[in-house]
Amino acid sequence: MNIWHTFLYIIVPILIPLAIGALLHRKFKFELGGFSKMLMYYYIPALAFVKVYEAELTASLIGTIFVFLAAQFILIVLLGHGVSRMLRHPKPLATSFSNSIALTNNGNIGIPVNAMAFKHDPFAMSIQMMVVTFELFATFTFGLLNASRAASGLKKSLLQFVKMPVLYAIIAGTLLRLAHIDMPEPLLTPLSTIADGMLSFALLTIGAQMASTMLKLHTITVLWSSLLRLAAAPVIAWLLLELMHIEGVTAQALFIASAIPTSRNSASLALEYNNEPGFAAQAVLFSTLLSSVTLTIIIQLSGTLFPA
Repeated sequence: MNIWHTFLYIIVPILIPLAIGALLHRKFKFELGGFSKMLMYYYIPALAFVKVYEAELTASLIGTIFVFLAAQFILIVLLGHGVSRMLRHPKPLATSFSNSIALTNNGNIGIPVNAMAFKHDPFAMSIQMMVVTFELFATFTFGLLNASRAASGLKKSLLQFVKMPVLYAIIAGTLLRLAHIDMPEPLLTPLSTIADGMLSFALLTIGAQMASTMLKLHTITVLWSSLLRLAAAPVIAWLLLELMHIEGVTAQALFIASAIPTSRNSASLALEYNNEPGFAAQAVLFSTLLSSVTLTIIIQLSGTLFPA
């Protein structure tokens, strides 16, 4: 599979619903908060449960994945801190810059990319669900604490994290799979139906969100943020995957997930705590636009570096 084939058959089918979502939002002005809640509390938990339940996961593999994700997160945060100091960022910008490279949109964008790249393979998607869970935890701990610099905010955010249904969907799916318990068909069928609708709804939502953000590149910091998020992070992931001897589809899925663009939550946190919200919104939009090129390359490389 050459790079043009990857772009045409994986990235273009993702870009088209994004464009439709942007156009529809321009005309109808959707209430995007409601869209986000639909994804977080309806679509993603159903998808997480079904794909984890259908996949062949072991406890040792789950542990390996989370060790990798933690190591990757720490290294990218340290790298971002070093670059921020080199660029002499003031404290509010340094905080927003750190979140822009550490927090990724592995839910709304990562899930559709994984689905297209692996042709809806349950095993690959179950790995993506582990990534999503880790990203949620990172957002409600490091992301909020970094933005607020207040320990009182951390307790509140942890409570918010444990209320996330995707966490319990993954736990339930994992326990049923490891215990080899069959899910009754009348329960599994509606969950599968909901899960099947997640891909198009997530892409529509991202397109609408992009249409509501103005692109005004006026700082080199946005370019640095995108460079670290879309290029440096995959390099770190590749080194860790080689070091930990992770191979095949597992390595491919984690490698692709490492190159997902900046999370919208980083912009939301910057706006809430007034940490250069203009930069944060631009970082999200620019990295999302640029990822159509970089993800094409990363997906192509994943099969070469980690043959299944």
